[in-house]
Amino acid sequence: MSKKIVYFEDVNVGDEISSTNPPITRVHIAKYAGASGDFNPIHVDEEFAKNTPQKTVIAHGMMTMGYVARMLTDWLPDPTHLKRLKVEFRGMVFPGDTVTCKGKIVDKYQKNGKNYVKLEVWAENQRGEKVAIGEAEAVLPSKS
Repeated sequence: MSKKIVYFEDVNVGDEISSTNPPITRVHIAKYAGASGDFNPIHVDEEFAKNTPQKTVIAHGMMTMGYVARMLTDWLPDPTHLKRLKVEFRGMVFPGDTVTCKGKIVDKYQKNGKNYVKLEVWAENQRGEKVAIGEAEAVLPSKS
């Protein structure tokens, strides 16, 4: 089955996108540590983490950013259409948390013959707490 193409003419300011990820496990966190090379004990050492205010390991912030990026690139016709992504981390993600990523189109415009959309993006946990917020800019194809 081919991917449905999102065209510039079909999106409007206020349109939203979202994706929900499976609950975060310690295995996800360990695999991300291996892929990123970030073995900070707060992410991978449960004994170390027991002595921190959170009392458990936490997921990497960049893992959350990766979920936001994947939501966008899954929505776009081609991953290379994502031109800019900026994310600020606002909360911690713990094992067992479910991260839902959301985006809302806040502007659309044409510049230098290209069709741009700007989005407000965020990731929230199952309690609706925003653990990351940011903005993105992407190029969409035209139907013509």
